[in-house]
Amino acid sequence: MRHIQRLNTVILLSGLLVSGAACAHHPGTAAPAEVQPQTAPVTVNVTNNYASAMEIYVIGSGTSYHMGSVAPGIPRSFTLRPGMIAAGGRVRLVAQASGTGPRFQSEEVVLKSGDIVDFEIMTNLVGSRATVRP
Repeated sequence: MRHIQRLNTVILLSGLLVSGAACAHHPGTAAPAEVQPQTAPVTVNVTNNYASAMEIYVIGSGTSYHMGSVAPGIPRSFTLRPGMIAAGGRVRLVAQASGTGPRFQSEEVVLKSGDIVDFEIMTNLVGSRATVRP
């Protein structure tokens, strides 16, 4: 009986070694999809030339996401959540003066993985704009 248990153990270990070798990553081959990095992030660079701090939002894919605050005269960068560009990448950037102040909403921009967006908030909000770098 003990001989049969040892034989079963040897067979089980041999099977594990063979299956492990078959799954090993060999140089020059692509890494499995679950190990490859996610899509490159989208960066939003905000320049606030307005007189007060602005809250920055992105609207897209049926949701609104608060990215953060930007003080006047101090540039700031944000990384967009991947889900915001998952459904076609069509978004609008919004700048809202902290509290209940005026608000600016950009035209729709289409983003893809790795894009960089410059969002410039002007002293007169009407002149503000969001542009995707070429």
